[in-house]
Amino acid sequence: MARKKEPVPDTEVITAPLEQRLPSHRLLTYDQMASTNANAVELAKLNEIASLLWLREGISREDQDALVVKAIDLFESIKPADGIEAMLAAQMVGTHSAAMECLRRAMVPAQSFEGRNANLSQAQRLMGLYARQLAALDKHRGKGQQKVTVEHIHVGAGGQAIVGNVATGAAGSARRQVAPPQIEQHVAPHDPLDGLASAPAARRAPLKAPRG
Repeated sequence: MARKKEPVPDTEVITAPLEQRLPSHRLLTYDQMASTNANAVELAKLNEIASLLWLREGISREDQDALVVKAIDLFESIKPADGIEAMLAAQMVGTHSAAMECLRRAMVPAQSFEGRNANLSQAQRLMGLYARQLAALDKHRGKGQQKVTVEHIHVGAGGQAIVGNVATGAAGSARRQVAPPQIEQHVAPHDPLDGLASAPAARRAPLKAPRG
């Protein structure tokens, strides 16, 4: 008589003393308790992207796989570098897919004006959402617009500007903490005849006519 095999537990629970519990903001690595493998996890990632697509009824397996591969190509073209970028990339793929489907339905012939207008309106909202997602991705990557605020500009002798704080030494001379940019000055040329009108008449040199 064959010996009956004992059932294999789905998970292997790791027990630890209560005082070794993790802080409230941390979780135990699920790999230590999950009954799965790397292939199943990767398949779940692919299925998450594939589930964002609208697949018409009766579509062939070949066409379905082609749409999924296209969506994965779009996801990879964003080149997510961390978990936040991966989540945004997946959302952007889904938003793009929904917007394109709304645009396609708006172009279906023999439909009412209300139906076409509703699809175009939804497509416009989705495209606006996509733009905000792209802006959030750029901001996360540090590509957003950065504003530089200059609080103080000190202009010293000679027209040299000092940007930032100015520290004064013991001798009273100012030390520049930031290399000052050169400010180009436009000084009108000196006119040698300036001040003749206000000079005394006795001190004015007589003007001689040039010799012919």
